[in-house]
Amino acid sequence: MKKRQIIIVTIAVVLIVGALVWIAQRFGIGQEEKKAAPVPEVQVAKVERKTITEKVIAYGSVVAQPGKTHSVSIAFETRVRHILVAPGQFVPKDDPLVEIELSPGAQVQFQQARNAAAARKEFKQTQERFNLKLATNQELSAAEKTARDAEAQLTALQHAGAGGDNRIHSDTSGVIAKVDVQDGQIVPPGGPLVEIVAENEIEVKLGVEAEDLSAAQAGAPITIVPVNDPTATKVEGTVRLVTRRIDPTTRLVDVYVALPEGTKLLLDGYVRGEIQRTEKDVVVVPRSAVLPNESREFEVFTVANNRAVKHTVKIGAENPQEMQVIADDLHEGDSVVTVGNYELEDGMAVEIKK
Repeated sequence: MKKRQIIIVTIAVVLIVGALVWIAQRFGIGQEEKKAAPVPEVQVAKVERKTITEKVIAYGSVVAQPGKTHSVSIAFETRVRHILVAPGQFVPKDDPLVEIELSPGAQVQFQQARNAAAARKEFKQTQERFNLKLATNQELSAAEKTARDAEAQLTALQHAGAGGDNRIHSDTSGVIAKVDVQDGQIVPPGGPLVEIVAENEIEVKLGVEAEDLSAAQAGAPITIVPVNDPTATKVEGTVRLVTRRIDPTTRLVDVYVALPEGTKLLLDGYVRGEIQRTEKDVVVVPRSAVLPNESREFEVFTVANNRAVKHTVKIGAENPQEMQVIADDLHEGDSVVTVGNYELEDGMAVEIKK
């Protein structure tokens, strides 16, 4: 009897446990729901092969062409009475620049040179005596040399401005780049007084990044914009010279721009240069498709068989809408991710949003 009760109880327990298991399975009691990981939705665009134009920006200043500054000087020692011009001033040809006077030493030289008439008279008298055999060849030669030297010195001093209106005039129209003296100063022979830049010898010097030199070729058109004057008119210049050296201070390449005749840019003014750079038949993607990575490189994602494929790329020309990308594994017609690419990893399943 006892044995039968145990069997009955055992069967009852088994039936109860089985019923509980069935109920749990039927209604999911005690089980954690297994949710599948969400598949990210992305938007894509087609990789294109086309022409792209980029605006290259460079900054610089208005300068005189190298070696083209005109230095005004006098061949004799001078005392400056009054400076008549200021740096940056435009002067027409023949305008007065500086009032001068002979220094004490130069006054002696000029007075000696003015005695050329007396030297010529002395030479004539010596020649007459020589004809009468009253003077030697040596005396005649000495008198002739004295007269010739005096005349040459007088001519040179007069040509340099001595004995004139005591004003030094500009021999060209241009902008005063520098005044080298001040009132009352004694200037030695050949010492600079004023430096002038002729109008047609003013140009722009820009500093261009080495990687942008393909846009700054000699003869290429370039737009020059004064930086500190928003109302100033843009100037259309031409690249005159691209130097073959990186400036050790700025780490930029100097590029010189010729300006059209009549340009009124201010000397030493700060300007911006805008060059159009065009790349033809290159691989182009929307700008939003390109992502920087931790290695300071760039990457894009394409979609193949509903999975993300990562491509490491280099960047070429770019504008606000598009970028040129350089990669061996990226081809025209590929579907490149433009939205949702920041959360992607290589090989991740994706869903293209229609």
